[in-house]
Amino acid sequence: MPAYNAERFIEEAIASVQAQSYENWELFVIDDGSKDRTKEIVKNLAENDKRIRFLINEKNMGVAKTRNRGIDLSSGKYVAFIDSDDVWHKDKLKKQLEKLKEKDAGIGYCSYEIIGENGEKAKEDYIVSETATFKDILKENYIQCSAMLIRSDIVKRFMFNTEFYHEDYILGLDMLRAGEKAAGNKELLLKWRYLENSRSFNKRKSAMNRWRIYRNYLKLPFFKSVSLFLNYAAAGLKKYR
Repeated sequence: MPAYNAERFIEEAIASVQAQSYENWELFVIDDGSKDRTKEIVKNLAENDKRIRFLINEKNMGVAKTRNRGIDLSSGKYVAFIDSDDVWHKDKLKKQLEKLKEKDAGIGYCSYEIIGENGEKAKEDYIVSETATFKDILKENYIQCSAMLIRSDIVKRFMFNTEFYHEDYILGLDMLRAGEKAAGNKELLLKWRYLENSRSFNKRKSAMNRWRIYRNYLKLPFFKSVSLFLNYAAAGLKKYR
């Protein structure tokens, strides 16, 4: 869990991890230069739950490098991610682990509710497909970062790209392009918070950076990139209408 000026929501996010029906977890909360009460809140929670490990970056590293630091520190068989303003359903880890074992897959993801600032329903629920391939998520990325559960040997081989925006999307592309198998839970196991000051809210910037992924990262032909970009725009209009 990377954290930056997260005092408003981080206690609820951490509580949703603590409430997991699957209890054999370790949570790394890594502060990335917060100026508010984030450090104080997390420190107090960590003192009362030894499964929470609180770390502070020496300087602001950004979300991708901060997540990579957490991956490097992790020692479990699986790695999951949760942003400091999101909320897991109590059975998220349990049901995703069951799905991965059932499908013999290394990458898990799930459907999610889209909530607003106060936890209210902000948009229609996002229901995922039970399977995901490289070609599938080129057209529409339905693997949300806080919905991921990945076998650690896989995620440590790829890590988050630190040069491009939408680093979680690139991680999914890289893993699936390499032939790793993904399995989705159609159940709503996550509440994803949609905020006006978040990175996701700036649609113009998001669109520009998605185009950069198609052209500069994947190096796709121009007309293929245009086709995929139109799919991306249509999916975004449907999701955020």
